[in-house]
Amino acid sequence: MLPDIDLDNEKFDDILDNARNMIVSTYPEWTDFNYHDPGITMLEMFAWLKESQQYYLNKIGPDNIRKYLKLLGLERRTKVPSVTDVSVLYENDITAVKGTKLFAGDICFEADRRTYISSASIDVCVCDYGDEMNVIAREQFYFGGNLRILPFTKKNRGVFYIGFDKPLAANEVHTIWFDVASEDGVERNPLTDRASFIPLVDMEMEYFDGLNWCRLKRKDDTCGFLFSGRICFCPPTEHHKCSVGGHEAYYIRFSPTGGEYDAMPVIKYIYFNLLPVTQRDTRAEYADLPAGNEIRLFTELAATGSTRIFLKDSDGLYTPVRSFEKHIDPDTGEVSCTVPGGAGSEGIRAVNVMPDFAVDRAIGFGTGLPYQKYDLDTGDLEYASFAIMTELPDSGGRFVEWRKVKDFSAAGTDDFVYMLDTENGIITFGDCINGMAPEGEIFIIGYSLTRGAEGCVTKGKINEIGCFDKDEIYVENLRASTGGLNEETIEDCFLKAQKLLRTTDTIVTDEDCENCVAGTQGLRIEKSKVIKTDGGDGLITTVVVKPYSEDGMGVPGERYIKNILAALEPRRMLGAQFRIVRPEYAEISVYADVTVSRNYSGPRETVRSAVAEFFRAIKDDFGAEIIYSKLYELIDTLDCVLSVNVLTMQAEGSNAERTREGDLILAQNVAAYLTDIDIMINV
Repeated sequence: MLPDIDLDNEKFDDILDNARNMIVSTYPEWTDFNYHDPGITMLEMFAWLKESQQYYLNKIGPDNIRKYLKLLGLERRTKVPSVTDVSVLYENDITAVKGTKLFAGDICFEADRRTYISSASIDVCVCDYGDEMNVIAREQFYFGGNLRILPFTKKNRGVFYIGFDKPLAANEVHTIWFDVASEDGVERNPLTDRASFIPLVDMEMEYFDGLNWCRLKRKDDTCGFLFSGRICFCPPTEHHKCSVGGHEAYYIRFSPTGGEYDAMPVIKYIYFNLLPVTQRDTRAEYADLPAGNEIRLFTELAATGSTRIFLKDSDGLYTPVRSFEKHIDPDTGEVSCTVPGGAGSEGIRAVNVMPDFAVDRAIGFGTGLPYQKYDLDTGDLEYASFAIMTELPDSGGRFVEWRKVKDFSAAGTDDFVYMLDTENGIITFGDCINGMAPEGEIFIIGYSLTRGAEGCVTKGKINEIGCFDKDEIYVENLRASTGGLNEETIEDCFLKAQKLLRTTDTIVTDEDCENCVAGTQGLRIEKSKVIKTDGGDGLITTVVVKPYSEDGMGVPGERYIKNILAALEPRRMLGAQFRIVRPEYAEISVYADVTVSRNYSGPRETVRSAVAEFFRAIKDDFGAEIIYSKLYELIDTLDCVLSVNVLTMQAEGSNAERTREGDLILAQNVAAYLTDIDIMINV
């Protein structure tokens, strides 16, 4: 461990006394050591300077700490906005463009994307299991509390229908949120990388076009009803009515086509017409578009705010378009702008700002001097969306974009970079050696506010949408907004660094491997164990994996194994390999003939419970040795038992060796599963 060096180890009086004591040997002719002597005054001044230097040298400032964290590959987390979905009900079909503002009191939320809100609602749900049907009528759906819909049978058979009271519009994206749980209540490991997860079941989604059931393209965040989440889909043609289970409606349907569920999904609730929102308040935004004489914008700020357009040239500079036409479609909210000369440019940048936002005038005027700072007077800035441009001197009115950096250490003299302190709302520019200093007007082109953790609101708090009167439209968040985080402190970041230094992502030990397998995203692993193989290569690690199952004898399918290997791959050491083997189960039956005390009530159940507990303790112990004498001793020492006359253990269904003493030794990938206990009682 590095020594803890104290550089501030002398006080002012100590420094002055040491210097005064050196006078006699260094300058013998100096004999006046009183305070009025000018030499003593100079010594006092230098003693003060030395003490000050030692103090600051001994301190580690925020800049130093940020450097140390950067060396560890860590940065402080800035504010993270909360997210949720909002249910919207309106008498007509409407379109909410990206950036549509909704409110929970004075807390602003914005729509994440353009969303079509249908006036249709769910009228009925039907589960067709082949030999029977389960119909969930409208009254039960809306007024019966939480649902418990089992969409498919345990053999992955069946078809699940959702019927609407009106047809769903063609060529529009519709969103349904499914609140899903497992039938046995065991939670899955959370998804950390949805793109790399292999769904356990392939599911087909279809709609009725009047003649046939047609396949729907979709974006399925539920991974085939494994998780709660959205399913977004777009019918390409007109939606028609049909009858299912004696109920006429405009149906879509789901059916499993491949794979196998490890636990049957249960749908607890279904939400339609959900608008995904994020807690932020955007005052300025920009979009970079391809060259052309016309551009189209699809945000609320483009429609309600003021727009400025810039043409990008081959030098990467932006020339403002002084005159252009802007048109707004009142039905869809789409904004189109004709851009003179746009086709001959390298690209087009459109900047939209709120009318009352001070972006049409500069937030400051660069002087060209180093270390310029500008105070934005807010601590709620969202780091990712903030952006600025400045007019480049002697460029004929062209603008240059500036890039955010964490520090100026890697910046050159000609780099247009700046630092943004979102906690205090401060912009800092370079010193003309590391980073340019602005000279001219500084404009904000991206500016959003977020409250972080304070923006997390409970269910039902979002009840107003900016472009409608409250009495005209129903708006409510059916789930609390989650995920909002405040800016991370340096202390918290250092704690994270310490934890990082104590852990490793690389699989080194058997325990590392077992923990990685048990935490595989999207799965439900009850037990994993590294086992040794006879004559195997030492670089191959063999793991037996037992998933949760209803009967307690889970066996992973092919897709289970693929997901586990995908989780192990990025964490393996160079040259190491992994092999997943399926567990086998030795079905154990126990017969015991015992003599019990006449005065003891319920002896059979007492013995049965003791035997069951004995095997329960070793049920996930792969390769266990089931010691006959220990089971015998357990029964014989029960208060109600006078003697054990006969005790036998039989193993069926898998590899189990029996010793001369009656012990059962299981193979490495075999676990004991107690199937039968037969107790004969003698009094």
